[in-house]
Amino acid sequence: MPAASVLRPGQVVRVRGESWVVQRHVAGARGSILEVRGRGSGNRGVRASFLLPYEPIETLPSPDTPRIVGPRAWRRIARSMLSEATPSFAALRVPVRADLAVLPFQLEPVLAILHGIAARVLIADEVGLGKTVQAGLIISELLERRPGGRVLVVAPAGLRQQWQRELRERFELEAMLLDSASITRHAGQWNGNPWSIPGVILTSLDYVKRAEVVRGLEALIWDAVVFDEAHALAGRSDRATVAAMLARRARTLVLLTATPHSGDDAAFNRLTSLGDFARQFPIAVFRRTRRDVGMAIARHTVSIRVRPSPVEARMHGALMAYARLVWKQAAGAASGARLAMTVLARRACSSAWSLARSLETRLRLLSVDGSLEPWQVPLPFGDEAGGDESPSIELSAPGLPDRAEERRWLEHVLELARLAQTHEAKPRALARLLRRAREPAIVFTEYRDTLDRLASELRVFEPVQLHGGMTAAERGAVLGRFSAGKAGVLLATDAASEGLNLHHHCRLVINLELPWTPVRLEQRIGRVDRLGQQRRVHAIHLLGADTCEEQSVASLLERARRVDDVLDGMRSPDWEQEISAAAIGQEHDGATEASAAPLDHRSDAAAQPGIIVTDLRSRASAEAERLNLVRRLAAGSARYEFEDQPVIAVDRRRRPPIEDWIYGLVFEDPDAQPLWTTVIGIRRRANARAISHDAIRRAAKELAATAGPVVDARSAALLASFVAAFRPSHALACKRERAIAAGLRDERARLAAALIQPGLFDRRAERAAAAQNATLDEALAWSTTRLAELARQSSAIVDRRLVLALLGR
Repeated sequence: MPAASVLRPGQVVRVRGESWVVQRHVAGARGSILEVRGRGSGNRGVRASFLLPYEPIETLPSPDTPRIVGPRAWRRIARSMLSEATPSFAALRVPVRADLAVLPFQLEPVLAILHGIAARVLIADEVGLGKTVQAGLIISELLERRPGGRVLVVAPAGLRQQWQRELRERFELEAMLLDSASITRHAGQWNGNPWSIPGVILTSLDYVKRAEVVRGLEALIWDAVVFDEAHALAGRSDRATVAAMLARRARTLVLLTATPHSGDDAAFNRLTSLGDFARQFPIAVFRRTRRDVGMAIARHTVSIRVRPSPVEARMHGALMAYARLVWKQAAGAASGARLAMTVLARRACSSAWSLARSLETRLRLLSVDGSLEPWQVPLPFGDEAGGDESPSIELSAPGLPDRAEERRWLEHVLELARLAQTHEAKPRALARLLRRAREPAIVFTEYRDTLDRLASELRVFEPVQLHGGMTAAERGAVLGRFSAGKAGVLLATDAASEGLNLHHHCRLVINLELPWTPVRLEQRIGRVDRLGQQRRVHAIHLLGADTCEEQSVASLLERARRVDDVLDGMRSPDWEQEISAAAIGQEHDGATEASAAPLDHRSDAAAQPGIIVTDLRSRASAEAERLNLVRRLAAGSARYEFEDQPVIAVDRRRRPPIEDWIYGLVFEDPDAQPLWTTVIGIRRRANARAISHDAIRRAAKELAATAGPVVDARSAALLASFVAAFRPSHALACKRERAIAAGLRDERARLAAALIQPGLFDRRAERAAAAQNATLDEALAWSTTRLAELARQSSAIVDRRLVLALLGR
């Protein structure tokens, strides 16, 4: 464009690949400043200034000038425009282009948020029903409505890459992974706080709980915070403390867990109260089973009795004799001695090798006089360990009054365990199974040392291992080899199995030993029994015949499996304690009967304070049907900017000859920020006239004059319906933002305070107070800006223009 030409307000230009409307053009001697407002789908309402002639620009035709195309091109463009429009403000937009199967039950949580039913949701579906997809729908819909928003996803360290991949491949969202390595690597590229970058930020709780990291979050408010494996937040720990603080900075809070209730009502209440303010924001709970969503349970489960070798049988017998002796003399069911016996029994069910390692540890920890050896608590560097290591401090409590007698018992059982290490029956039975199966299999065990031993025993199969001590890169490499068919056997611990999606490659799960909780057993099988599994799943349990595993554990787990309302009612008994009592204390009759009452109790989650259960099934089904129709419509579309020139075509074969005129309506706030986009149409008889381009343009001008009142009336009616649909979510957003701001003032925005010990003889407290005031001001500024934005949205206006016309002649 020549430097001397001046652009008039209202003209349309293209700069940097986007279309803009000229607001003002101020010319100078050597250049000019062009002030513009965005009008495209990606920059609508954005204000910018460009320096000319240094910024290349292109002048576009007036938006009132029709673009005339052929009928075939018109239909492709019409499909694109219609697929972008939605029938209501709360209608979903992202699933139309997302790479996923639209399943009604997965739409319910995001609909609850968009309809203003809840600002906090707990998705507690069974393993394998797509909790990550449901969270991704919430994230993408929120960012679709607020493109500059910020979302924080907090997941276990081993699942971060999987989250990145899911968000990228399914929703075209690039999540930035922040940890110590990435912050160090990119420190020179970031100007300011990396946590404040718009978009999705992904991190782990073990990293973000550090005091020095939390300080970077103190001045931020998030449009959404998502906690994966949220059951880890129900306890009393630094993890739970930081999670509670972050949750109170979240405009929308999403908790994901398949095990929301461990039997501890207080822990469950702590979980469901995360992010609440004085019981103002009840949490919407979604708990669906495979039966609820119509998934046929094509699973074949079988238990195989494995007879121990003679030396293994003697080892189990000696261990049970010692454990029962301790159990009877230990005071209280929750005593440390009883816990130690439970650990030894579980280790014996895993392998003689694991039991030997634990017996050696217990002997080392127990001195002759019963005192404990000094034990160095591990320092919190890096992510926390995976939880599948050999237990240590749990084995330290003395069990018998006579310490010398206890050492004799331990040395005797240890001698048998060392002999049994080379004569174990389960590895041989497992090898026979794998040879007969001749297909990919995942083998689960609870402990890492058992995993190492198993890998040595099965080296002929060239297995790969997955455990909680692996880095993300090592984990990815192992899963890549297994999924690519380069390894036929995957040996895994429970700590490493969280979030695994192996259903596309594997259908066989073998449990070397049974976990002592039904939930963990279901989680193991859920790695392959997931949405998208096309074959029948086989689960095989190897039970030590005539051991505590077969006599007590298996029968109690089978009884628990038959009780459908253990998790349906959001309650589950403390299975590990019950199994321990039955397996070691031989309390089969009394304990089993006494524990039947909690199983028959059906707890109504909706009756608990702060919890709501809403039925959105019919609404979600209707929305899924609409989305599938729109997806078919969009499949043959051609991308075309909604705000560009009207597109008009003439169809000579249309009988009777009629005209369809389609208007696009954009509901926006006074700053032209779009809130909802839809279309309306007018159909009328075709006039007998020429079909030249000039005649078509004249017809468009005539329609603008004659159809204006009809379009205005329909727009006003839609505006009223929009306000009615928009009001609940808007009111909830305002209430939530005011509560966050009030919480900031009350708490002085001090997220890290609970994690730091004040120093003595220095002035850190004074300096911290001054810095904290600045942090508070910054945090409140985010909230004030959001409240002002919400205030503007309360007075929506309608921008309408002709976008499509099909004329029959």
